[in-house]
Amino acid sequence: MSAGLRTPPAAAVEAAGLAVRIRRVPGPGIVAVRGWFPGGARLEAIPGQALVAGRALSEGTRLRDWRRIADEAEALGASVASSASFEAHGMSVDARAAHWSEALEWTFELLAEPSFPEDRCRWVARQAAAELESLADQPEVRTAWAFLEQLYAPHPRSRPLQGSAEDLARLTALDCAAFHGDALRRGAAAVTVAGDLDEERVLRRLEELLAEPRFEALGARAGAGVEPPPVPDPEGLPGRRREVPLPPGDQAHLYLGGLTVRRADPDRHALELLGVVLGAGAGLTGRLPERVREREGLAYSVHVQTLAGAGLDPGRLVVYVGTSPATLERAETAVAEELRRVVEEGVTPEEVEVARSYLLGREPFRRESARQWADLLSEAVLYGVPEDDPEWRRRALEALDTREVTAAARRHIDPGALKVTAGVPESPGP
Repeated sequence: MSAGLRTPPAAAVEAAGLAVRIRRVPGPGIVAVRGWFPGGARLEAIPGQALVAGRALSEGTRLRDWRRIADEAEALGASVASSASFEAHGMSVDARAAHWSEALEWTFELLAEPSFPEDRCRWVARQAAAELESLADQPEVRTAWAFLEQLYAPHPRSRPLQGSAEDLARLTALDCAAFHGDALRRGAAAVTVAGDLDEERVLRRLEELLAEPRFEALGARAGAGVEPPPVPDPEGLPGRRREVPLPPGDQAHLYLGGLTVRRADPDRHALELLGVVLGAGAGLTGRLPERVREREGLAYSVHVQTLAGAGLDPGRLVVYVGTSPATLERAETAVAEELRRVVEEGVTPEEVEVARSYLLGREPFRRESARQWADLLSEAVLYGVPEDDPEWRRRALEALDTREVTAAARRHIDPGALKVTAGVPESPGP
């Protein structure tokens, strides 16, 4: 077990079925608390339901309305927010270390006793609809949405997290309460805490909170036998290539790629290193930016990821190229050729060393603050891998060589089966 990663020995916490991770982070007197339930938009019945329900958690509880929550948080110098992703929904409370106990209690109250006021749920839904409309105005985002649908349909990741304007308009407070109630019944809540604190005192306080009748639902074992609804597999749309008509403009948006692996897959680190080789590092380095942009001048920008969105479901290889409509076909050919070359010829020792140094060099910057540690602890719980353990990460990256990285590329990249989505601006009228 890595330093700072604790599975609480306290019987009351273990018996409650509440996943807890705590880490002391010396330095600025800040504590970060995260409380959440797994599931997220993967388990929603209505598109957008998870996002609205997650954000509405902080809009009121049985004891306090949203104004009082905001006022008391300001008085304590705390930040209180709720949210949802495709995989979880819950709370984050960041406060001065002196108020760590209040931060824990607030997290429990907001998770166990949300009131979901109708007016606030409707306000959150309208806010999400406005975000959706704003995003739809961006040509590259519209093209990206079509690419996700091409890869993931009918899986929930094939659509925006906000769902659709029509679904958001029909969401009610009852829908929010139903989504959160289902999560409570399933159980599996998790709490992660990081900051300048005494770990044993935090554990004792957790025990006290779980012993309170109003919070017993957070740790109840009764939900252990409640199965979540099935999640459809990502199958993708038929056809290798699709075009998205865009308003007249100077730039086309090109996405190429395919599904890769989940976060816990043994090939995860090799693919991450491969991503840097291809162009996921800093600046313009990498095979794809060097060829497509620097050498052939076919793109305004080139971005690469090999594990985009990797978590409980498969991530994706995605190469984005912002190019002129006149050079769209040439850019697509150049990307496909470079991906074929890396699969057929493999990577070089020099490329592996440069990519490894880049990934190891940025690790300390991912572990500087209590907020970062709390998020890493949450990822460790959700994905079942020790994301918070820097030694685990270092060993995994240092163990890789050209053979293993090339083998991972050949297992997960099929140049002949790449999905392509091109956002093409229409020609302006006369």
